Amino acid sequence: MKLKKVAIAIILTFVLLLTFVILNPTLALTSEEQRTKTETLLNMLNTVNTNVVEAFNRLNTYNIPVPPNAEAKYNEGIAHAKEAVSLMNVENYSEASYEAVKAMQNFKETLIILQEASPVEPTDTETTAEQAINLRANVTRICEHVERLENLTAKARAIGYNTTEIDDRLSATRNYLENATKKLDRLDLDGASEELRSAITLLDEAKEFLDDLVNLVKIANIQKYLEETAKRISETKADVASSVDLSQQNKTNAIVALNNSETSLENAQKLLEEDKINEAIGELEEAKRWEDESCKYLASSISATQKQVESMSITP
Repeated sequence: MKLKKVAIAIILTFVLLLTFVILNPTLALTSEEQRTKTETLLNMLNTVNTNVVEAFNRLNTYNIPVPPNAEAKYNEGIAHAKEAVSLMNVENYSEASYEAVKAMQNFKETLIILQEASPVEPTDTETTAEQAINLRANVTRICEHVERLENLTAKARAIGYNTTEIDDRLSATRNYLENATKKLDRLDLDGASEELRSAITLLDEAKEFLDDLVNLVKIANIQKYLEETAKRISETKADVASSVDLSQQNKTNAIVALNNSETSLENAQKLLEEDKINEAIGELEEAKRWEDESCKYLASSISATQKQVESMSITP
């Protein structure tokens, strides 16, 4: 029975082709490069889909019932593929690529299910291919994680933090992942596994530093929001106090609400200095609620003024 060999050959082809498109370590792609990458993915996707259909047909040829979960996985892949084409048509290349990869993953899982439905024992080639698939998936996952960390460190660096140590670690991690990819291309699974383990070890060793970096960036963002809000509240209070259009009652109510907002902002600042981030966010939400409350009184006075103007008549 050749079904399993055909299925594995399809999967292995998919794994090797995907290397060039997905695991390119370059983060900054031009629009044209993104378009080319997405087109390549969709062309691959079309080829893999054709082969999946053929695999279904071969299973039927041998009178082997098609597993329901194979059909379910295949339908998921088709849904992702359709979404990828739609996103490609509106030039959303990044999301289109993501959907195409999801479709390929579903097609790969479909083929594995069809393989398992066959009673033939796997050959050494098939076992090697399955191991390559799993390794490739792990390398992809770690690459995506490293990209998120690189974006995080870029933000931290932009606000003045020294990220040299983590930059060096991420660069070394990138090198290990690139080496793992190259060894996978040669089906050197032991070598690829070793490179992947080295990459994961580097990230594990940097976990505490990365956690601290996440908090630093989060605190910096909260501090920026707090300062901008405090400035806006102060300016609004000054405008209210000097306004001649507001009724005295609305002016009083607005000032009270704005004072309460400032109190919440002060509380948030103290909590932030104590590294109580969640509590600080709660106070910021309360400050926003009071600010919204003040807007009701301001809007009410504006509405009343407009009605008064509209009711005025001009006598020639």
